[in-house]
Amino acid sequence: MDVLVVEDEPLVREVVTDGLQNDGLHVVEAPTAEDAVALVENDGRPQVIVTDVNLGPGMNGLRLAEWARRRWPDAGVVIMTGNPANVHGRPPDPCERILLKPFGPAVLTRYVRELLGGACRQEDRAAAS
Repeated sequence: MDVLVVEDEPLVREVVTDGLQNDGLHVVEAPTAEDAVALVENDGRPQVIVTDVNLGPGMNGLRLAEWARRRWPDAGVVIMTGNPANVHGRPPDPCERILLKPFGPAVLTRYVRELLGGACRQEDRAAAS
């Protein structure tokens, strides 16, 4: 799988997934972080995770990103949020992009393509530390 989309709002999840699929990417979707974890346990590692911060009860998108980063240090993560305070003070990471809602599909696709294209190489991560 190229991209795992994690979003609790069905319409937003559908729009995000459709936009990435229209760009030729193999996308799998999950409504919660817990569903996403179970999915990757069964179906394998995504190259990029696109997640909303607020995912309802349970693990939020920031914790999901941290979990994924511990498991796959070079996985790309796009964090979507409608509230900039959710990501204020977050340290810069070459494997992460922050996307403030509302956004257009072209921006999301560009971020995902950057991350798929090697923006998360280990040497880039070391240079950012």
